[in-house]
Amino acid sequence: MEDLRWVAFHVEDFVRFNRFWMTWNLLLAAVPAALSVVLFARPRRRTGWWWAGVVLFLLFLPNAPYVVTDLVHLSSDMERAPANSVVLVGVLPGYGLFITAGILCYVLAIEMVLRELRRHRPGLSRVPVELGLHAICSVGVILGRITRLNSWDTVADPGSTLVRTWSTLTWRGAPFAFVAVFVAIALSTWVVRTLARSLVDNGRNLAAWLQARRPAGRAQPI
Repeated sequence: MEDLRWVAFHVEDFVRFNRFWMTWNLLLAAVPAALSVVLFARPRRRTGWWWAGVVLFLLFLPNAPYVVTDLVHLSSDMERAPANSVVLVGVLPGYGLFITAGILCYVLAIEMVLRELRRHRPGLSRVPVELGLHAICSVGVILGRITRLNSWDTVADPGSTLVRTWSTLTWRGAPFAFVAVFVAIALSTWVVRTLARSLVDNGRNLAAWLQARRPAGRAQPI
């Protein structure tokens, strides 16, 4: 019992140590998901405000898959953990839930974009749209992780943003960083979407099975 309390204490310490930045990054990841629902969930007139919302959506979209790169903090948290049990019970599940939540926001945003585009082009393939969004987000993630640019810097300080963006994208290692981030985003998106669909399908199958097992109602006497 004492060992369990000791592990629980250190898991709680891990949560306290990381809760601020994890919560903040998840809130940023939720912004494009929420915007995608507002903009694309149902047909809307393409007014100036709508297009402004689309620009805002694209500026914030990289914040969702950005959580994948927060794995850079994992090794230090594993080193801080006093025992492997704390890593297995707290650190690894904590990062797993954190990244899954962020990527789910990204998956929702992608699905909403596809819904909007397919209203106008019903036969549109998912692949080019998704790869294009991955590419946009890869650039955004590199700018955020390496240059420390934020989504709002584009509006708050556009001149400095352009200079720092150009400097980063012309950096010799930029192509390698782009490929690495692109693969990480694409792979994590595929994994999380597959798991989510599996859970949904299993839930539906379970509901259908329970419905089939439900005894038929008795005939009421006349």
